[in-house]
Amino acid sequence: MFKLVDLLDQRQMTMYQLSKKTGIRPNTLSQWVNNDKLREEDKHVKAISVEVLNLMCKALDCTPGDLLEYAPDDDNAKSP
Repeated sequence: MFKLVDLLDQRQMTMYQLSKKTGIRPNTLSQWVNNDKLREEDKHVKAISVEVLNLMCKALDCTPGDLLEYAPDDDNAKSP
């Protein structure tokens, strides 16, 4: 689960400002902010590169744990 919108609010930063600081496309940032809604349409984020995660952490002065929270998929929540 992405917590990007919370960090942007805390830093009083817009997606556009983060895009300018990192070089990450605004559409990509929007996809992360709206990931839960997009999951229903199977258009959610499927991967993030370490390089992009590093750029975001530097720009927001945070750690990966501030940006991401582990939440198992329904399929992975079942016991083997």
